[in-house]
Amino acid sequence: MLCLEFPIPPLPQFVTVGHAVWSPGDRHFARTFGVYDLLLVKRGTLYMMEEGKEYAVGPGMLLVLEAGLPHEGYRACEEDTEIYWVHFIHEAEPAYIRRGDIPWSSLLAKGTVEDEEPSVQQRLYLPKFAAVDLERLEPILQEMNEIHNRLSAENAMRLHLLLAGLLAALQEECERTDQPEPAVRLARAAAAYLAVHWREPFHLAGLAEELHFQADYITRCMKQHIGTTPLQYVLHLRLEEAKKLLGGTVLGISEIAERVGIQDPNYMTRLFSARFGVTPGAYRQRLRQRDEAAAVTGPGEN
Repeated sequence: MLCLEFPIPPLPQFVTVGHAVWSPGDRHFARTFGVYDLLLVKRGTLYMMEEGKEYAVGPGMLLVLEAGLPHEGYRACEEDTEIYWVHFIHEAEPAYIRRGDIPWSSLLAKGTVEDEEPSVQQRLYLPKFAAVDLERLEPILQEMNEIHNRLSAENAMRLHLLLAGLLAALQEECERTDQPEPAVRLARAAAAYLAVHWREPFHLAGLAEELHFQADYITRCMKQHIGTTPLQYVLHLRLEEAKKLLGGTVLGISEIAERVGIQDPNYMTRLFSARFGVTPGAYRQRLRQRDEAAAVTGPGEN
């Protein structure tokens, strides 16, 4: 399955939604416009062409037509064809990625109390053209249409939340369709094991024994499909927890290092400085100064 990859935030923005039954002989007109057109067919077949490529969108199938690409019906409907459509916009052009290459287990940086912008590492994945779970998606689309037909200041926010829910459900379609290749399954299994045991002393041999694969092969699979080695994965989790403890507790550096599974506090300081560009002590002091400044300013003051 080919999927569209969008950087988020921001999330795609809702434009409009609709539902219709096309009669035999109806055919989509030709156009090029600046919104994404998500089409889902409940019954019948819709024949669409995008930039010269033909798609026969049958019952239970989804097609996402991309903003800026010309599309039209290349053939008229031959029977009553019931469809839902959702138009949305997104500021960035999507990338294309095969379902099996999506790095589902890749670690992302967590937001902190000192961040002023959201992370740009996050991604949204949508099927380009695929069979989907209509029974699960149709209630969302029906509610979106009902709200859109009686749109008001009171219910408009709900419509945008439903779009986010629809996109989340479609991303799950990318994740669960077919079984991933063995190397991907192994990488995910290793990541899942490490996510539970990251506080324990790290031994690559122990991971190999747990998963019944050679350590070098596990490392190659994680590096290829998750983007980190097993040790890098564990250190990421430990340092993220250390950052959380620095901001939310009064524990000393040595005790924090011990709690996150790093026995040498000097080693943790070196790792923390290399990853975040500041020592643990300086990071904590920065947070305290910010809190003090906020307390002096007080709520509602400039």
